[in-house]
Amino acid sequence: MGPESGVYSESAVSNWIKGRARPPADVVLAAASLYGLSLDSRIGLAPQTTVASEATDVEELRLAFQRLEALVHERLAPTSEPVSFTTRDVVGVFATRSEAQVAVPVLRTLATAQHVDAMGIGLNAICQGVSDVTLAELIENGLTLRCLFLDPDSAAIAAREAEEEQPPGHLADLTRANMLALGRMRERLSPEARDRVHVRTYDEPVRFSITTIDGTRSLVQPYLPKARGLDAPVLLIDSDDAHPHGLFPVFEQIFTETWERARVVDN
Repeated sequence: MGPESGVYSESAVSNWIKGRARPPADVVLAAASLYGLSLDSRIGLAPQTTVASEATDVEELRLAFQRLEALVHERLAPTSEPVSFTTRDVVGVFATRSEAQVAVPVLRTLATAQHVDAMGIGLNAICQGVSDVTLAELIENGLTLRCLFLDPDSAAIAAREAEEEQPPGHLADLTRANMLALGRMRERLSPEARDRVHVRTYDEPVRFSITTIDGTRSLVQPYLPKARGLDAPVLLIDSDDAHPHGLFPVFEQIFTETWERARVVDN
């Protein structure tokens, strides 16, 4: 922005105030006119004034620029306080998945939930930790389940097998078996309940196992080098409106974005 449009940018005004640049004549004249100051007297084109009057003019001009500086600072100030992140929404830490399942049993969690999102490799906790009959009953009673498996035909699962020092195809076969079992269970559901089971696969480096219950609680487990999922620590995270910049929305976003990129599995 400049004199052609009659408006100067805030950065230009800031530079004038800080002495980094000299304002153009039209700006100086406008500022002087606004505050009733005579620039003619400053360059010898007007009758000489007293020293006291000149000092007053200079002081008024200085105050005018100070008010202008305050206005610019107000305009450039951030609209809100800097975002601070917190881990206060982490309500539990467990050394292994087994310890976490003792504290937060899978069956009890599913039985009291309305919506569960699960992401990992083979999702053993859901597919093997709960019988097909029980899982089907929970879904018939209103549970919505979204399962995000690591693609058993992907390079990512082969890389994870190598990292865990598993035989080639070991994790892939387990994942296929779990997906087939979930698909068979889904086929036995009523049409309405069947629509509450959603399965997708992703082909990306596996980083976390994430299970979110009713959008308010997450169990998060990192995949560690050379360690099976059972042997990795687990974080129990509760959504906390008082601390919206905690870890819960971070992992919620990871699941959501991965789900949106994933491939839908037709049953």
